[in-house]
Amino acid sequence: MTRPLTSVKIFLQQFLTLAFVITLLAGGFMLVEQYGHQQLLAGTGIAIPPEQTRQLLAHFNSHQIESIGVVTLIALLAALLISWYGTKVRLCQLSSEHENRQQLRKIELLLNSTAEGIYAVDQTGRCIMANRSCAQLLGYDSPDQLLNRQIHELVHHTRADGSPYPLHECKVHQIMETGTAISAFDEIFWRRDGTSLPVAYTAHPIWDDERIIGMVCTFFDVTKQQESKAQMMLLEEQLHQAQKMEAIGQLASGIAHDFNNILQVITGNAQLLQLTADTDQGVQRRLAEIVKAVDRGVKLTRSMLAFGRRQTITLRLLELNQLLVETEPLARNLLHKRQLLALELYPLPLWVTADATLLQQVLFNLVTNSRDAMPDGGTVTVGTGYVDRLPEQAIGAGPAPSGPFAVLWVRDTGHGVRDEIRNKLFEPFFTTKETGKGTGLGLAMIYGTIKQHNGFIDLESEPGNGCTVRVYLPSSSS
Repeated sequence: MTRPLTSVKIFLQQFLTLAFVITLLAGGFMLVEQYGHQQLLAGTGIAIPPEQTRQLLAHFNSHQIESIGVVTLIALLAALLISWYGTKVRLCQLSSEHENRQQLRKIELLLNSTAEGIYAVDQTGRCIMANRSCAQLLGYDSPDQLLNRQIHELVHHTRADGSPYPLHECKVHQIMETGTAISAFDEIFWRRDGTSLPVAYTAHPIWDDERIIGMVCTFFDVTKQQESKAQMMLLEEQLHQAQKMEAIGQLASGIAHDFNNILQVITGNAQLLQLTADTDQGVQRRLAEIVKAVDRGVKLTRSMLAFGRRQTITLRLLELNQLLVETEPLARNLLHKRQLLALELYPLPLWVTADATLLQQVLFNLVTNSRDAMPDGGTVTVGTGYVDRLPEQAIGAGPAPSGPFAVLWVRDTGHGVRDEIRNKLFEPFFTTKETGKGTGLGLAMIYGTIKQHNGFIDLESEPGNGCTVRVYLPSSSS
């Protein structure tokens, strides 16, 4: 229905235009001829009566109307043919334009339906096309805001390290000289607000016969892929650390059992000698030193057994805040005069199933480490908390459960821990203290004890800004 109406409309427009021009020309020609006839009669020099003049002019005009009418009719018929042909040509043009618009619309829909950003530039680097995803990824409201602008100056002007990225060094721009497509999987584009966008991109030259007239680039956001990669690396590192700690724990437990048996023999014989030997003070003093050294060895084996999760444990339901309140006086005695102890307790009861004695030992070890990290004085803060899920860096008893967890934490204002040794802190016999001033089993024992409680532990520290150790224990209902 639309096409016939369009055809009639186009035909009438063309024909009426031609008919108007033909009629106007015919009328003008007639007026010119009439004027010429009058001048002809007046220029003969013969006195012609007015009546005869009128008759001659009427005859001339009648003949003129007939001849011009015939010519005008022929012209109008020609106009009909011309209009008919012109209508066909115009309809073909309109149909072609409509098809082109439809094709362009399809291409636009396809480009705007992709998650990847796509843009194209001419030889000068100015944007000649951009899809909706390109604008959105780069922080623009519409692709029109990118058109006719230097894309390199907008999105690729600076490297990831913050150094300038000149246009002549840009690999994407060099495509228009080399004609070789390139791909990059770890690149940075810059958004409208100045933030960086990690991307992977592929760029191709635009060829027109044998001539490069521009470049088209397809890119997509790889933030999630980078986060997944980082998460996978963290999980692999945690697994490796857990496996290493488990192997060390098994080795330490085996050595501790055998070593403890040897110590029992030495202790028994030393005590028998103390009873049977003479009262010589020198001998008794040496025997006492042997017994004292054996006691230190026994404590060492207990720490190794704790790390290997082989120590005896008595679980009962206890409230964590109350445990800290009861333990505070003993913990305060561990500090020096210029060191302060502060409590920050969670406002609600925190019930856990644990061995109170072992948890107190964990707390004492953490406070002792904080004390040694503050030789010039400072504050040790002991607190409790509650979380629904574990942080990613927490290590402990196997895969992290869903929670919730009661948290026991100790924070100091000491010198902090360097990143390169953080992963070694829970290994047995690793210490940052001077030779002879530490066994390196304090944190190892804590780690083993927490694993026996199906708990987790993490350490947060920056050199010069103190250290915070958090212990996560599965929360129990009261």
